[in-house]
Amino acid sequence: MSRFLVMDVVFYGSSLNYDQGSGNYQELKKITRWDGRQYTLVSRYALRYSLLETGQKLGLWEVADGARFVESGTGDKTVIQPAVDILFNGDILLYPEFDLFGYLITSLTPQASRVSPTKLSHAISLTPFQYDTQFAGNLGLAKRRLPIKGKMDINIFTIEEHFTYYIYSIVVDVDALCKNEVYINAKDKDWTAKVTEDDESYILEISGNKAKKEGINGKYVIPKERVVKIKDSQGNHVNAIIRTRVEKILDKDDKTVLVYHLIQELSSLDINIRAERLKKLLKVVLHLKRSIKGREEDLSPKLLILGIYKNKPYQTFKDRIELLDEYTEEEYDEIEEVNENGKKILRVKHRVSKSRKPVFKVHSIKSTPQELNEKGVLNAVEKLFNEEKEFAEVKVFKDPMIEVKSE
Repeated sequence: MSRFLVMDVVFYGSSLNYDQGSGNYQELKKITRWDGRQYTLVSRYALRYSLLETGQKLGLWEVADGARFVESGTGDKTVIQPAVDILFNGDILLYPEFDLFGYLITSLTPQASRVSPTKLSHAISLTPFQYDTQFAGNLGLAKRRLPIKGKMDINIFTIEEHFTYYIYSIVVDVDALCKNEVYINAKDKDWTAKVTEDDESYILEISGNKAKKEGINGKYVIPKERVVKIKDSQGNHVNAIIRTRVEKILDKDDKTVLVYHLIQELSSLDINIRAERLKKLLKVVLHLKRSIKGREEDLSPKLLILGIYKNKPYQTFKDRIELLDEYTEEEYDEIEEVNENGKKILRVKHRVSKSRKPVFKVHSIKSTPQELNEKGVLNAVEKLFNEEKEFAEVKVFKDPMIEVKSE
């Protein structure tokens, strides 16, 4: 079985991701497209950060606190990564930043990693950057310091600005959610691992020079089943179970253990865990915010193309969404009948009606746009969890402030 959710999202925002810049010049991140013009972007890393922060503020999930991370390596090669404790006991599945977006732990042999089930693209502006800038300085503070310093010392800076529509895509491998796999070498040149078990748990013992250097040598008790509390998509606490099993990968003679394979899964008798985690992600996308330079920017969708796929190839429409114009124009003739001097006269008036709604054209799609609301979007994904063997369905949701044409 393969189930995928695809979201192509268009939002409206201003100056959302800055580069390193130089001196007093603050530069937006930009990329050059096929037409040779530059467009501003919001990196996938910035989007991921904002998704996690928004979900936490909405009370939909918790992000791992600092105690759940360790520093590995030395000097310039030091990296911050999840601690092995939450990997072995399965807690890593409780945090969406790891379950949705993956992780890398370099201290194990081999390195433990999770390919992100949720793929994020960069958000690229739909209009080219015209090098608008803002010239500013801390005039208020400089005035207050004037009596002390005897002169105005204003820290002048120039900051790039771009207020426009952006587009990005999210692809979720639904069946990869709430599952995790870890491989641990039984023996290496400076590494040794051994797993024993009793009725309730596995005991993992790690030793060797590398383990000692990374500070992970010792004994770890891994419960085969453990009850935990999690929040559903409504914010209610429900019981869930983390199940772990360990399989041994043996050599050709089936005598020596080469690798221990840990398989972990998060499940619940009360709710469909995968459906709830997916709904939480959808809610965050629908209410996405980004805090930057004293501003709270609204990144909620103006246009959302939602694709749900079960045992069918999925596709994205990101490159088939076109911003035609910022205005719509409608021309029509109005016929008026009047009486003048006992005669009936027909007058034809030609009128032009203009509206300020942006117009988007979606190529290669016939779906009639629906009003964008949380209930409609959440109901659309329920089909992923029914008994149908296979299907591919695409729905278009739009904000009332825009117009959408399809062909």
